[in-house]
Amino acid sequence: MKLLNVILALVVSILIGFLVFEGGLRLTRFAPEASANQFDSELGWSKRPGAVVTRSTSEFDLTLEINEQGLRDDPMPDPKKPEGVFRVVCLGDSFTMGYTVEREDLFLDILETWWQLEGRKVEIINAGTEGYSTDQEARWLQLHGEELEPDLVLVFPYENDLFWNGQKSYLRYPKPRYTADGRLEARKLVDPGPHNWTENWATTRALQFLIAGIRGGKTGPMWFVPSGGTEPILREFAPLLTEAPDFLAAAPEDPLGRTRGALQALKKTSGELGAQLVIVPIPAHSDVSSDFAQSFGKRTLGLETEAWSPSNPVDFFLSAATDLGIKCLDARSTLRAREEGGDELYYRIDWHLNPEGNRTLAQYLHDTLDSPTNAILPASMAAKTRVAEPPSNSNSSFPPKWLLVYLGLWIVLSISYKLTYREEKLPAIAPKVAGMLALVFSVFFGGRYLAYNLPPEYAGITLVAVVVGIIGFLLYKLGRRLGTVMELIAGFIARGHWYLLPLLIVLLSIGSLLVVAASSPFVAPFIYTLF
Repeated sequence: MKLLNVILALVVSILIGFLVFEGGLRLTRFAPEASANQFDSELGWSKRPGAVVTRSTSEFDLTLEINEQGLRDDPMPDPKKPEGVFRVVCLGDSFTMGYTVEREDLFLDILETWWQLEGRKVEIINAGTEGYSTDQEARWLQLHGEELEPDLVLVFPYENDLFWNGQKSYLRYPKPRYTADGRLEARKLVDPGPHNWTENWATTRALQFLIAGIRGGKTGPMWFVPSGGTEPILREFAPLLTEAPDFLAAAPEDPLGRTRGALQALKKTSGELGAQLVIVPIPAHSDVSSDFAQSFGKRTLGLETEAWSPSNPVDFFLSAATDLGIKCLDARSTLRAREEGGDELYYRIDWHLNPEGNRTLAQYLHDTLDSPTNAILPASMAAKTRVAEPPSNSNSSFPPKWLLVYLGLWIVLSISYKLTYREEKLPAIAPKVAGMLALVFSVFFGGRYLAYNLPPEYAGITLVAVVVGIIGFLLYKLGRRLGTVMELIAGFIARGHWYLLPLLIVLLSIGSLLVVAASSPFVAPFIYTLF
């Protein structure tokens, strides 16, 4: 019986260690990604009706709520268009869906609110889905367009569509695709089944990343070495190459031809629905900011400026749409002007538009779609009350949340301090607590700032160095106490007190951290930040 208890104690100790390690990794890039997607036999994947997914990174925090129609939009029990409403259906990928911003910061919701403030009876339906390429957007319109009765269809392709339109699958999911003459390729899409269990653990994801790094990392069918390059790049970056037209035209998947085919299918379906079709390519950050383009070319592509062009993808979509007689709009001049004026429109680590970028795109669409020269919005949808600026974000009100948290903690901790050390005067306590909280908040926000501003290849190294440094300092300051801690844990294991180990380890960990914090003002803010 004692042997069994000892084994259980060892198992519990190992399990606690694993859970602590797993929990730490979940605070990094290796955290499993939440998804609202499900297999779809026609589209490859679609969003689960009623799904609610939260996403949190060093750059943004948001909640994705999917309605009963499988759209990131308002509740819509009946998809039938209300009487007298001009309905705009928007198709695209994660930019259109708003994968990195709350809805009040998404350009489509900003635009819809703006139009409605002007007294227009306009409704925008957001059919964007993360990872979709132009072919899936065309197929979605064929399947759902009739029930939604759109008057206008806006399609927002992105640069990687030019590669994925030629592929039969995207990551683990199969996907539809079109022939160069606009016909849907006859092919059954097979459910890939549930995610591999390894995808649900940060530890296994980190191990896979480590193994890939040992093996060379950038290998496999999705990588190739471009002409003039020294390092492999992802094939989806091929459209950026100066030689892209010849390179892609020679590809057996015929991605450029299939992209034209998807655009033809969109045009045909929109015509059958009696809706006008407008293509609005979303430019990549490198196509808007010359500074970012220079950094991206060297860091990601490993190519000199003359070997690639960030304008290739948007130029292709505009040219192909024009050749097919499809109306198209180019938002680059507006976005470039804002970037040149000092505004940041894209997240630095993530490649999507940030809230300011979304507001800028909404401004462009509002002004351009309403322009008499484009004649896209009908005269019946003219503004009754002209509103010059996009609606402001309701979340930007003062005071900011962090300040409210700071003040709340300051009050609670000051009172607790006074109740514990009654001989001290409150006027002397309050500045001490305020100063320590200021240091803790500085550590927290300073870490977020570094994660946001450091290049991705340095951010991970910096994080590891900081963590290793703090752990090393903790072990150094604990000194001989560390031996006592290990003896105590070993004693519990030897006696088989496995059921007490979780409580013991928690108490010892907290106690050790507080001992070090009390002995070193330098490291105390870092430790208190953990709490």
